[in-house]
Amino acid sequence: MSTNKGVQGGTKTSIANGPSTGRRRNTITQLNKVLPVPIELESASLENNDLSKTCHITDVLVGDYHIIQGENGSKYLVWAIRVIINDASFSSIVVYRRYSDIERFRASLVRQFPKEDIPPLPPKDLFNIQRVLMADQWLEVRRKGLQWFMTNALLNPKFQKNRTVTDFILT
Repeated sequence: MSTNKGVQGGTKTSIANGPSTGRRRNTITQLNKVLPVPIELESASLENNDLSKTCHITDVLVGDYHIIQGENGSKYLVWAIRVIINDASFSSIVVYRRYSDIERFRASLVRQFPKEDIPPLPPKDLFNIQRVLMADQWLEVRRKGLQWFMTNALLNPKFQKNRTVTDFILT
């Protein structure tokens, strides 16, 4: 901010970074007239959103596993699950889930849809991270079993709009 002495000894304050150039300065009131209108955000739940009624899961891919180092030093394995929406490869969600998360998801579906034929998960094995690192074939068999289950569960139109499915994907 610069200060210049006027002819009559008064002080003229200039907002510019140098001497006053004689340009017209805008006041806050004048600037508010040209500011854009604020955007209003609305919160809509997934169930009440019109978009969720037109969107549907068109494919699911169980990909590679990742070994995670837990906070207490123990290791565990997560699976990358890619959920594709409306056949658009750019419209997909990738989630990472433990086998136990998928077990809980299946148990919830069985409780909510007792008359539906929900495929089983691949058998649970006594999990030993050292053995898993050596057994790529065992992991591939498990991945294929998870792929079969996830495809049948997530692509079933009866399940797609269910809260259990959306919670599994989005949380």
